[in-house]
Amino acid sequence: MTPSDSHALMQRELDEQAGILEAAAGPLSKAAAGLHGDRDSTIWIGGCGDSLFAAQAMAGHFRTAGWDMRAASAAEMLWDAPISDGDRVVGISISGSTRRTVEALAAAKARGARTLAITLKPESALAETADAVLPLPYTPISRAIPHGLDYHVTLLALAALAGPIDCARMVEAIADATPGLLAEARRLAAGLGPEARFVFLGAGPALGSANFSAAKLHEAGGLPAFSHESENFAHGAHFMLRPGDHAVLVGAGGPGDARTFAMAPGLGKLGVSVATVPAVAGDGWISAHLGGLSAQALCLAVAEARALDVTDPGAGSTAAAVQREWFGWTAG
Repeated sequence: MTPSDSHALMQRELDEQAGILEAAAGPLSKAAAGLHGDRDSTIWIGGCGDSLFAAQAMAGHFRTAGWDMRAASAAEMLWDAPISDGDRVVGISISGSTRRTVEALAAAKARGARTLAITLKPESALAETADAVLPLPYTPISRAIPHGLDYHVTLLALAALAGPIDCARMVEAIADATPGLLAEARRLAAGLGPEARFVFLGAGPALGSANFSAAKLHEAGGLPAFSHESENFAHGAHFMLRPGDHAVLVGAGGPGDARTFAMAPGLGKLGVSVATVPAVAGDGWISAHLGGLSAQALCLAVAEARALDVTDPGAGSTAAAVQREWFGWTAG
């Protein structure tokens, strides 16, 4: 695939995303209504990659809704999390075949936890392992490009699982913000040098959005991108920055946002350009959507500026083959 063809797929995803989310909102809300359960038990939610980042980004929304929610990776849920009888465990995998997430749900079930799969494939291994399934009602535009739409539908599913939501407001926010975010991202990308690296900072649930953002640039072309909790970043990671790098400060509506945004002047002194993704007051889950949307826009803009084929992030290297080997490992 040519770079321009791959960019066109990303642009199409951005153009159609609000409509796809609007169409998915009703079915997801209806399906999730029967899965809410009680709020007296701990609910563990996560998976690998974007599935974990979505859980992290939505943790504040769950807690505001009265849940004792713990975002955790599939590996943590499998080997380290103190999951016990009566807990609820939600495993997320778009394909439903992510090996570690399937293993994590099976282990949680063996400990007496109630398990739920969130997946595009209700006939998948993950769905067969879980006690219940929340199917994702949409058709991906392309799973070869950095996964943006998948992430947003996952956020919507998690929001519906936490309780009733105002889907119309979220869809409107996505539709209204997309053109401006993309225009600003293209302006920024055009001004960055070819050696510019990227750092995404956030606190609380915004760290999930920061993690997702860095992952999109990894997927776009193996670009050097890092995500950090803003306060921890001040304890040494800032020494890696060089003039010409770019930082994105991500908000989620929590008390940690003030610290994140207060870092802008210092980053400027280090010669780093700065962009901010402010939160939507009172709507942490909509803030999570806007954080993800900002990442999609920046990813496309950088890919365009650097002529990257986003369907081949390893640029012909052995990275994809090594990844397949890693994914095939089975917990013994």
